[in-house]
Amino acid sequence: MNLDSGCKKVAVIDIDVHYGNGTAEGFYDSNKVLTVSLHMNHGSWGTSHPQTGSISELGEGIGFGYNLNVPLPNGTGDKGYKYAMNQLVLPAVTNFEPDFMVFVVGQDSSASVYPLLSITGYFDPNGRQCLTMEGYREIGRMVGNVADDHCNGRILIVQEGGYHVTYSAYCLHATLEGVLNLPHPLLSDPVAYYPEDDSIAIKAIESIKQHQIHSFIVGGIDVKVERKELFSFTTESVP
Repeated sequence: MNLDSGCKKVAVIDIDVHYGNGTAEGFYDSNKVLTVSLHMNHGSWGTSHPQTGSISELGEGIGFGYNLNVPLPNGTGDKGYKYAMNQLVLPAVTNFEPDFMVFVVGQDSSASVYPLLSITGYFDPNGRQCLTMEGYREIGRMVGNVADDHCNGRILIVQEGGYHVTYSAYCLHATLEGVLNLPHPLLSDPVAYYPEDDSIAIKAIESIKQHQIHSFIVGGIDVKVERKELFSFTTESVP
């Protein structure tokens, strides 16, 4: 609809725990829509979801290079998602230079409110990624800033999954706080802090980045020509 209304390029950032296969499939051969999906590395299942969400699914035809998949290991957590956003997602969207953003939010990447009482441990019943309110808030802030920088703040937020009925609401609230760039949280996080081991997630993200460097065209820019320059963004460790 935005393309029909005069927008030239639309970027979609999807953080639902499942691969955004429907969105990717709909624009798989288009160079006007950049689809980015950060999801649990779950692979395909059955005829309803034949796509794997792997880094090799790049788009086709003139749409090759306009589908960016970031399959993340279980337990990636706040630091891992922040690292993936800084290392992979934001550079790709910046290179694409959209004039409209779609932010697809799923709280099924969240942690659990009552980890000691829940049979699913620290996880949403349908995911294993351990994002907390602060993680959602930071991702929302990043996406909101990109929309401000490239789209004059034009952003559509789409609510998707989230199956821990209590904590999902908190995480959505935090996401909106981030997009609106509120200076202070309005709600405290009911999940107590627990240490994160982000080493596995960072290794996976670095592997994805190397795959992009060697074989990917991000946002239609041929990295064979300016490979080093295009991917020379920060590699500092996550604080």
